Amino acid sequence: MKGMKKPELMAPAGDHTMLTAVINAGADAVYFGVDKLNMRSKASNFTIDELPGITSYCKQKNVKTYLTLNTLVYEDELSEADDIISAAKESGIDKIICWDLAVAEKCRNHSIPFCISTQASVSNSLSANFYKSIGAVRIVLARECSLEEIKKIRAKTDLELEVFIHGAMCIAVSGRCFMSHHLFDKSANRGECIQPCRREYEVYDPSIKKSMVIGNDYVLSAKDLCTIEFIDQLLDAGINSFKIEGRKRSPEYAAKVTSVYRRAIDLYYESRLTGEIKKKFLAELGEVYNRGFSSGFYFDKPSSEDYADIYGSKA
Repeated sequence: MKGMKKPELMAPAGDHTMLTAVINAGADAVYFGVDKLNMRSKASNFTIDELPGITSYCKQKNVKTYLTLNTLVYEDELSEADDIISAAKESGIDKIICWDLAVAEKCRNHSIPFCISTQASVSNSLSANFYKSIGAVRIVLARECSLEEIKKIRAKTDLELEVFIHGAMCIAVSGRCFMSHHLFDKSANRGECIQPCRREYEVYDPSIKKSMVIGNDYVLSAKDLCTIEFIDQLLDAGINSFKIEGRKRSPEYAAKVTSVYRRAIDLYYESRLTGEIKKKFLAELGEVYNRGFSSGFYFDKPSSEDYADIYGSKA
């Protein structure tokens, strides 16, 4: 499908340094949050007052801006959500990424385009078209969708479709993990996850009063998603936007990953993306922090081979 329009390459912007870095690396769009109501509350984030300057800079660079408002919103936060959406509209944000239907309704009230976050776990065309009926212009598909499922959804909706192509993967279904909340009262669905899944675990048998550390891998910690080896198949699937995860990683990481996928996409549309070049790109991606690479759910459900052997989060 090389005659199709190039998909948008969307990169994370966790702070000003990362914002500049990914734009210089070739991002078509950036996504970021303010200091409230987004899924990366522990990232540096921006303030509402900074939005006009960010959008002005991005427009000069011909880069689209997406504001994340993708957490659950409680009753006493509705006015705060409205203030953020109003400021986003006034500053010229292109789209808002949301999950809570209250945010979607407020976006409609302010006439600002909105996308449905991967937190909503949209994994079929009927769900996608429901969100279209309430005004959504794009769906960030569930990470659990296979490539074949994405193609089927593409054939049954004219909504813009967005998928993740690189970065951290959650051991749980997106938007359905309560481990951090249960253990530490820090809800993943409020952007507060402290990633207990990335830790080493020890099993204790009270009957013999002995314990053991589980294996060499971190049994709840998934490897990172990497699609560079099959990026051409994703480009052929009619997807509108390719997203890189990583607002909590370093600017150097975000710039390197953005640069690699920028070059890969451009070479594909020039009919010059070869297997040898993809191998070189894979090696480049391995130069920055990662937990090992996995193809995620694109071809099959992850197996025991898709667990990381690196301790800690860094994401």
